[in-house]
Amino acid sequence: MTESALIWTLVGAACAAAAGCAACWATLRLAARLVESPSASEAASWLRFLPFSGRLLQRIEQSSRARHQAETDSETRYKILTENVPAAVMLHQADGMILWGSPFTEVLTGFSLSEVYKNREGFLLGQVHEDDKRLVEKSLAIVNTGEPFQYRYRFYHKSGMTLWLETRTVPIYDSSLSDYIALSITLDVTSAVLNQLQIEERNRDLNEFTYMVSHDLKNPINTIKGMIGLIQAEPSITASRALEQAAAYISSAAVRLEDLTDGVLKLARVSASERSLEPVDLNDVMDEVTHDFKHQLEHASGQITTIEELPVVLGNRTQLYQIFSNLIGNAIKYRSPERPLIISVAPEKASSRRKASIVVRDNGRGIAPDHIDEIFKPFHRASDAEVGGLGVGLACVQRLASRLGGSVGVESKQGEGSMFTVTLRKSAS
Repeated sequence: MTESALIWTLVGAACAAAAGCAACWATLRLAARLVESPSASEAASWLRFLPFSGRLLQRIEQSSRARHQAETDSETRYKILTENVPAAVMLHQADGMILWGSPFTEVLTGFSLSEVYKNREGFLLGQVHEDDKRLVEKSLAIVNTGEPFQYRYRFYHKSGMTLWLETRTVPIYDSSLSDYIALSITLDVTSAVLNQLQIEERNRDLNEFTYMVSHDLKNPINTIKGMIGLIQAEPSITASRALEQAAAYISSAAVRLEDLTDGVLKLARVSASERSLEPVDLNDVMDEVTHDFKHQLEHASGQITTIEELPVVLGNRTQLYQIFSNLIGNAIKYRSPERPLIISVAPEKASSRRKASIVVRDNGRGIAPDHIDEIFKPFHRASDAEVGGLGVGLACVQRLASRLGGSVGVESKQGEGSMFTVTLRKSAS
């Protein structure tokens, strides 16, 4: 718009205001926008010579101040964000050439921003671990196509220390440039990666130990059992009571050693079991457990009652079966000879709406107070020697519940029975 056209627009607006035109303020707002444009800013002085221009000037000044304050607030928020967020924020071109870096870049890399800018073309790839350069180059190429990308790689800190960094890079378009530029936000994930590597190493060690137990120990045990059987069959052994007792002790010790080995393997399998979780209906799990213990319950003159509908929980069906089958099996094993066995399974109000609690009660022998704190320890048995078992069932229950994000607790009164409370994550579906 030319200066003369602008002036006539302003004059018309002022006249419309003086005449009380219904559209006057719409015209004045249009005039204010024209005056605020860079090409017409000097023409605002013409308004001072027009009648009834006071309110228009006031609106223009208010709009200008508001716009200036918004720009100042935006700049302040941006400065606070970039200076305090614990991440390196960078703008760079598709080839990795750095255009700008936030202050935290110095903390993350150990290099000052002046050092970064001095070698802006080769800084990023120059500090990336040799084995990860191809990954970073490929990631930048993907971003250059217009797709955001997130990648994890090793990076050499100025001190020489190797860091694990995770970067999310997104393409943005700056109208002053002819090509895409990229915005990268980089976090130090060294601690998380090292912890994960340690866990993986421990799992490998555990798998190797499990293999050793299952192969290198069980074979000699089987050999001992076989050889002692041959020795016990010799007439000279049966003729000597002392030799016969010694052979019996060796045979018994071999059986106990085999049981312990099986217990270790059982615990190892729990620790190495999968963690995939899905919604599982506990009613279906309990139906399966009840069916599998049907003959044992009939032999013990016992029964399982499910008082209410059980919830749907987030878990692994096989592991949930192991939890409740161990609890039901223990209740049958440690039943009281003085009364018919009754086992009840019922939901209970949990401490959180995201949790589900299931209580398994029995009227069995109960647990002595001095054994309550020990029953979840592997190979600990709070029972008479006449009851068989390895003492790993409840240890497995506790570990399985923990792996599913839950817990297990117990209350018991000796001679009256026990109550196990299993708390699990409730399924959202």
